[in-house]
Amino acid sequence: MEFFDWISVPQFIMKYALQAKSAEEFIEMQRMSLIISLIVAAGLYLVGHIFGGVGLYTIAKRAGIKHPWLGFLPFANTWFTGKIAGEANFFGQKMKRAGLYAMLAEILYVALETFIVVISFLLARPEFYQVTVNEASGYATIEFMPSYLPRSLAWAADASLYCEIVAYLLWFVVLVFFCVMFTAFYRKYYARSPFLMVFLSVILPARGYTIFAVRNNRPVDYNEYMRRRMEEYARRNYNGPYNGPTGGPSGGTSNGSGSGGGEPFSDFGGSQNGDKKDDDPFSDF
Repeated sequence: MEFFDWISVPQFIMKYALQAKSAEEFIEMQRMSLIISLIVAAGLYLVGHIFGGVGLYTIAKRAGIKHPWLGFLPFANTWFTGKIAGEANFFGQKMKRAGLYAMLAEILYVALETFIVVISFLLARPEFYQVTVNEASGYATIEFMPSYLPRSLAWAADASLYCEIVAYLLWFVVLVFFCVMFTAFYRKYYARSPFLMVFLSVILPARGYTIFAVRNNRPVDYNEYMRRRMEEYARRNYNGPYNGPTGGPSGGTSNGSGSGGGEPFSDFGGSQNGDKKDDDPFSDF
């Protein structure tokens, strides 16, 4: 899925950087833009895919999950991420196969986007476009004309439009399942800030790098982590049930400066060797 996310970046830049004065020149630029976008997207996707594969392989090996090499296979790595994440939460309902649903939606989305790219190449011919020159400014307006298509390609214009609409709706479905799956994954492997990691993995095409960044973190119980965090917050700031009337069980003050003010989360989200490098999951980059 990240492959098609990356395609839009160079295409957006080249769309405003290139100016054509004829249909032939426009089509040549359009083809060049699409080819360059495909190459750039393939390179960026491949790098992120390798990083993500290494991250999933490392996590699976340490957790004793079978077939850790699945982390390197396209589509299968989505299902494998869901398997590692375990049970997810979908609007209050437990979901055991979030990875499977995310993978199936991703396959449909990628197939549809691939079909749209194929249609784009089929329609990239100058005889299908009309050029209108503004005499005052001298600028040329180049417009695609479905009526210029031969009967053999008459279906392509409608198919492209409908496929783009369906692809947009399908992208939303993929987004939902990915959010559910990665929320469960990062609550387990980066409890300190799971929603930031979900944003980087789902909204931005950077899931390979974020998975790689947390590969050395130990799995945690997110609910237990939050309970401990709230207890620590209450002990530091209030004379509540966690502090006692004097500000702490060891006679410390309510601001947590007493002897009980150590790190209460050393067992949660830490790296395998117990150091604090995991406070910044991107320290390896």
